[in-house]
Amino acid sequence: ATTIALIVGAIWAYQRFIRQREAHPYVSFSVDINLVGRQGGYWITELQAWIENKGKVRHEITDFQFDLFALRPSDEVGLNPEIGNQVFFPHEVAKGSWIPKTWRSTFIDPGVKTHYSHMVRVPEDVSFIIMHAWFAYPGTNDSHSAEKTIAIPQSTPAA
Repeated sequence: ATTIALIVGAIWAYQRFIRQREAHPYVSFSVDINLVGRQGGYWITELQAWIENKGKVRHEITDFQFDLFALRPSDEVGLNPEIGNQVFFPHEVAKGSWIPKTWRSTFIDPGVKTHYSHMVRVPEDVSFIIMHAWFAYPGTNDSHSAEKTIAIPQSTPAA
């Protein structure tokens, strides 16, 4: 009976903690870009990130970054072979961290969806912007990323 109990226990532990990864974070990660309004030759722009912890353990993040690049109407629509021949956005607009410098890290408890926001300015003369965002899982070489691309509305001349 003891041997059978040990085998059943081992199978249960394998299923829960190795195969189903219950001791690891299980997250959903998405980003968005919100053009708030124009002022002084710029679009005031909110970069947003959401992380939902669907797992059973707290998810701590120490490295949580973004960058924002632009394409101007005068730019050639080139392709970048380093990223699978996707459209190349040559102008860096913003770069930063979702975690304020005064924090060591951020965390998301199980069952919680957390929102992060960062305000940037985007020059009015760009036609498209792309945001890349990513975070690393502590203690591993694994990371999670998300992207969002939008068109910037262009001014129309007054009639």
